[in-house]
Amino acid sequence: MENSSPQFQRLWTNRRDQMTSRDWTHLPLLPSIVDRLGLIDLLRFRAVCKDWNSASFAATAEIDAIPDQEPWCLIYGGNNSECSLITESDGKHTIYIPEMNGATCLASSLGWLLLFREGSMFFFCPLSGAKIDLPGPFPHTAINDHVAVFSAPPTSKDCVVAVVSRTETETLELHMIERGATAWTKHKLASMVPTKIQYAAHYNGGFYFFDNKSDSMVYMSIEQRELRLGKVRYMKSAKDKSFPLRFRTNSEKENMKKRLGLEDGVQVSICGTVVSCESSADKMVPYENTGVGADDAEGRQIVKAAWFQPRFHRVSQNQSW
Repeated sequence: MENSSPQFQRLWTNRRDQMTSRDWTHLPLLPSIVDRLGLIDLLRFRAVCKDWNSASFAATAEIDAIPDQEPWCLIYGGNNSECSLITESDGKHTIYIPEMNGATCLASSLGWLLLFREGSMFFFCPLSGAKIDLPGPFPHTAINDHVAVFSAPPTSKDCVVAVVSRTETETLELHMIERGATAWTKHKLASMVPTKIQYAAHYNGGFYFFDNKSDSMVYMSIEQRELRLGKVRYMKSAKDKSFPLRFRTNSEKENMKKRLGLEDGVQVSICGTVVSCESSADKMVPYENTGVGADDAEGRQIVKAAWFQPRFHRVSQNQSW
């Protein structure tokens, strides 16, 4: 028999209102879906609406880099926030990242980019949008052929940043700052080599900057705070002592250029990185600086790019360096 009493109608109305007003983004279904998504699908999921973005942020979406995985590339450098994201398997995607507008990438490691913009530096994860500012202004107001490296993720207490540049023909200059410090320290080395830094890496408490064309390198001990000039020596046998880093081969370089899909003659400034390998030495991806942040002599715009390991980092809103 149909029940149409006022009390029943009131109870049904209350339950219906509760169901329609409930914030369904807090249901365990969405985080469960997010945990099964790859990075590209995760980015698309977060872009649907604020509720889905919130649900995905609360889920466990940390995706670690896989050893031997080729890095992704972020192409930027226009007068807006439009970027091209090139993945290893999914091709090319257009994304919009306001933090990249007017910025220059100086270092890339473990999914973090070290960016310079308007005299300041900050760490940035391009896939999650996580950002950590470095204290104070950088000593140089303009960036030209600067190459940087950092020792650990910016969330680590052991993170140290080093930026090297050639201020004069016969002088190399390195600025360094460690987590907890409020100012950069400056170190100089009187040397005409290396003329152009192509590779940068951190290993065993020191920073290494290489020019494999001249087989020269610069070493900076974090503990001793001293710049030294050295010579690259290549292994001749398995018995030779070495550290686990290697340069990219010419064929590897060509394959990476093909992935970028840029036309011949395009001026590009690329930030390199290091790719971890389980079965061999880690592969260093070269920097290719051709005049950062400006047009060349013929008025052609320089396209900027950064190789990076695909990771999805999160930090708290009050995270400081």
